[in-house]
Amino acid sequence: MAYMTLQYKSKAVLRPVTVQVILPTDGFSRETAKAPFKTLYFLNGYSAGAFETVSYLSLRKQCELKNIAIVLPEGDNSFYVDNKEENRNYASFVAEELLDVTRNLLPLSARREDTFIGGISMGGYGAIRNGLKNADAFAKIIALSPVPEPYKLLDCAPETMFSKKQFDGYFKSREYFETSDLSPAWMVETMDTASFPEIFIGIGKEDFLAYKQCINFAKLLTQKKVPLTYKEVDGGHEFHCWETLMDAAFSFLTGIPEGSCNTMDFMGL
Repeated sequence: MAYMTLQYKSKAVLRPVTVQVILPTDGFSRETAKAPFKTLYFLNGYSAGAFETVSYLSLRKQCELKNIAIVLPEGDNSFYVDNKEENRNYASFVAEELLDVTRNLLPLSARREDTFIGGISMGGYGAIRNGLKNADAFAKIIALSPVPEPYKLLDCAPETMFSKKQFDGYFKSREYFETSDLSPAWMVETMDTASFPEIFIGIGKEDFLAYKQCINFAKLLTQKKVPLTYKEVDGGHEFHCWETLMDAAFSFLTGIPEGSCNTMDFMGL
């Protein structure tokens, strides 16, 4: 496994950006993973960062055990949507520009069937929304504790965390959000779902922020026959819960069964 930090000047957000990259390599007695690699573009949650996400979750372990590259950009509390007036085009950044840049610099597969998008909380929303909107680029989506209806956070999150004015800055208005491709539910209701990526949703049963949203969105996906893997675990809106979901999520992406790789394999023993 190789871990690196990539910096470059982004056209989408008009400033230098920092991206964390994890690549599968040979280690001890493991066979060398062969490039070009399958790749997961993984989006961090609100108030979090890419380095923090790498530090708390076993992404490096999953990279090596399941031979998949992981690219983690910074989300800057953007909800991964475009804001052309402020040159904060984070949807274009993560779903278009980042794919081109990393594929030009690194040995990553350019095939749709090898390209995935995922994320946590705000990043889960970003993964679902941008994954559905760019279905020709991504074959699978993993969303851990996603918030497909961000405005509903105003009903349950602390007042110091979010505000209607803030969400209107991201989405223009609640009415606009609910009738545009900013809304994952609107896309599922109105667009041809036959070409949609397969989706994995993982959620903690004690997650007071996202649980109801995930239940409702999972029901809609099932009704519209969008391929869905849904998994509940104990826990809330926290890294401990998301770590519990790591093996299942990466098994969904790679097809390697859960539990087929263990710590002794990872250490090459």
